[in-house]
Amino acid sequence: MSNPQAPVTAAPSSPSSHRWFYSFVPHKIGAGSSVSLPPLFITEVLGGSVAAVGVATSLTSVAAVPAAILWGWLSDRFGSRRLYLALGFLGFGVPTLLMAFSQNVANFLLLTALVGALSIANTPVSSTLIMDTTPRDRWHDAFGRFNAVGGWGLVGGRLLGLAWIAYLTTAWGNDGAQRSLWLISGGLSILAAGIVYLLTPRPGRVKPRRPLRLLIFLSLGRAAAATTTGLRLAAGGMGRLFRERPQLQAVPGQVRQRSAALAAEPLIIYYFATGALFTASVLAYTPFAVWQRQQLGSSTSSVFLMGLVNSLAAALAYRWAGAAANRTSGVLVQTAAVTLRALVFAGFAVLSVVELHTIVANSLLAVLQFVSGISWAGIAVAGSTTLAHLSPRGSQGAAIGTYNAFLSLGTIAGAFASGYLVQGTSFAVVFAAGALGMALTALLLLRVRRTATRRNLGYA
Repeated sequence: MSNPQAPVTAAPSSPSSHRWFYSFVPHKIGAGSSVSLPPLFITEVLGGSVAAVGVATSLTSVAAVPAAILWGWLSDRFGSRRLYLALGFLGFGVPTLLMAFSQNVANFLLLTALVGALSIANTPVSSTLIMDTTPRDRWHDAFGRFNAVGGWGLVGGRLLGLAWIAYLTTAWGNDGAQRSLWLISGGLSILAAGIVYLLTPRPGRVKPRRPLRLLIFLSLGRAAAATTTGLRLAAGGMGRLFRERPQLQAVPGQVRQRSAALAAEPLIIYYFATGALFTASVLAYTPFAVWQRQQLGSSTSSVFLMGLVNSLAAALAYRWAGAAANRTSGVLVQTAAVTLRALVFAGFAVLSVVELHTIVANSLLAVLQFVSGISWAGIAVAGSTTLAHLSPRGSQGAAIGTYNAFLSLGTIAGAFASGYLVQGTSFAVVFAAGALGMALTALLLLRVRRTATRRNLGYA
């Protein structure tokens, strides 16, 4: 009889074991076709404000943060990996399809929250499944192939969205073209759910199982105990503080020492750099499509074309970014990429202030978007490399979880602040703020490199 606690050995890697990679293609095409649509749909079809655009982006991340934890926990205990991949595609496809029938901003925001909470189901599973079905020495190649398949699927989706909007806006009007694109986007993801369920292998992983009622009871019990303890300590904390002041005189010094020690940790600095990076990036890009339409006078087709330029540049640069990170270091490549993006956002600010002819503005914007796509490839690839090297052995899972928390908090803060900042100031101010945030990120990354170098970690 086999031991249910024995470690699972990955199956030998073969082309057939990675067939499920291609089930992501319809989903990526669907997601890519509508990725530029929300700001335009909110402001032009539903009559919402730029602030509503920021709220929608922020709401997606707010819903995704707790949902990611829940889906990851469920996928380890109940059902197969392929089930959660299919649920993730359905979680994107069904609410996206229903967006076509939204009558007001409130309807759209509800569906946006559902997309954030439900589509995240496949995020923790895809990486785990690659590790389950691929020998450890082939992980790098498998992750590279997986990201390449998804990246080019996204480019295909951008092309589909551009063609759809370009040809159908004239025939059906702006309202009809945008609503029908939601149907296409959602339908392709629903199709992907069926394909991924058929193609995904079932690795021989034995999952620990407990009765669901017992798990819920234990979780609620732990939460209640933590809450009770917190309330008790809060109620008595101030009284003890004044009663025991002589004994606590040394505490501020200890706090300062511990804070200084944490501030010198490369991984801790990197977390704050990640938060600054995503705050600044989302801050600048949330109103980007609205800015193109309202200030530059670009057509809807031009908005989709600029998104295509960005994604195409990123897809072309992913392998180059990986090779550069291997030759030098992830921190240096990421610092260079962040610096490029700071210059891009500064360019957006200049374009917003200087009134140019639409053709000239779009030409300059295309160049800036191409550079931005290259910078994103460097951020994505080198960022993963940096995190892998900085994570302490035996605690990689906790390190990655904390990284994703800072990433999500940055996304939420940047998206929420962006719309209101545009309404209170201008697009130029938002882009300038994004550039400053990127400059701050570059400084934090340089500090990561300095602290890692002082400790002779050898990868900075």
